[in-house]
Amino acid sequence: MSIKQPKPLQIRLPFSVPKPNKSTNTESKICGICRKNESRYTCPRCNILYCSLDCFRDEAHTQCSEPFYKSTVLSSIATDPKVGMDEKKNMIDLLKRFEEAQAEGENSEDFLKQLEELEKEEEDQDELLEKLQGIDLDEIDSNQLFHLLPQQHRDAFLSALKDPESAEAKILLEQATQSDENQGDVPKVLPWWEDQLEDEEEQDELSNVNVASIPDTIPDGTLHDISPPEGVGNKLVYNAIAICIAYLHTLLSFRLPSLSPEYIQDADVTVQEIKEYIGQLIPFLIDQKSTVRYENLSSAWGSIWDKINQEHSSNQPNTKALQHLLTILPILLHPPITTPSHPKLFNVLGDLYNLYKIPKAGAAVTKKLAFYTKALRSVSRSEWLTLKKSVENELHKLEDQDEDHNNKNNDNKRENLLL
Repeated sequence: MSIKQPKPLQIRLPFSVPKPNKSTNTESKICGICRKNESRYTCPRCNILYCSLDCFRDEAHTQCSEPFYKSTVLSSIATDPKVGMDEKKNMIDLLKRFEEAQAEGENSEDFLKQLEELEKEEEDQDELLEKLQGIDLDEIDSNQLFHLLPQQHRDAFLSALKDPESAEAKILLEQATQSDENQGDVPKVLPWWEDQLEDEEEQDELSNVNVASIPDTIPDGTLHDISPPEGVGNKLVYNAIAICIAYLHTLLSFRLPSLSPEYIQDADVTVQEIKEYIGQLIPFLIDQKSTVRYENLSSAWGSIWDKINQEHSSNQPNTKALQHLLTILPILLHPPITTPSHPKLFNVLGDLYNLYKIPKAGAAVTKKLAFYTKALRSVSRSEWLTLKKSVENELHKLEDQDEDHNNKNNDNKRENLLL
């Protein structure tokens, strides 16, 4: 995912050192305060030339520097819309302490140090945001991300790791927990296939959560007059698997538990947008003249995944997303023992059928979905179980490849550290 964040609220250093005016006179000018170095700046109040911030803050220049701090702080607080109430309060409190110190004749170095720290924090934030532009935080290696952090943040993180009981470590843990809890909105209703999980422990976790109703299959009356040639169902199973993967990815992308109108109405999406998205992933379903037919499982999921990659051309989607889709697929392919032994894949076709049956523009799609449903009814239970096992094997293969890739990356990191 490419990062898109608003620029954080900033506390600005309460003065702006002007750049020297361009001049054709190349003769160097000596600092009017230290009388040693070449001047680089001009005081915005008295126009004296000076070479550094130390000279600007010199005791001989307090008649300008101290009033200038005060006036620019107040101006910044009053005019900067990015400064929130907390920042304003902190700056005003800091200014009051500075005035009290001046009135009592105390040294104002502490005040100036605090201002420098605030400026350094702002610079670090700006530097980090600039480094993170265009970086997918889901894909970047944690070691690379760590080295993007400003040095003081890295030191603080390492210090927290060394002392897990420290206040810093507890703050980091609390922030991480809050981040996980706030990662997107939790769906009010889970997808309908969630109640088909075979894991009893996961079923117990879902016992108090609403799960969408299973979509209806296409009515028998609609299928009555359809007579596919013998054996065509076995030739269409991989197309049906491609339809399932596209269907799952669409629901997960739009955070829909099913294609029921009540859920679409509550989501920030239109029926037409969903149809267009599905059409991009599986154009063979939409195109009435299409003759596309997948010969194996890899070509079926590979075709969909290629189109998803094209959609994320700037940032390749995480392969974990593909593995997640293939994890759900066996649930839809598992045939029940009861007769008829039709897997939940038929409910997917039924959900899509109801999406396209209105208006008439979707007639071609509904006819094709009905044909697929009638043809796939001839596939035996043992054949569905074989397909399910093939998907599970494909998933294990991808997981092993992913693990090997991670191991190689870790080995390369160790070699780089040794070098």
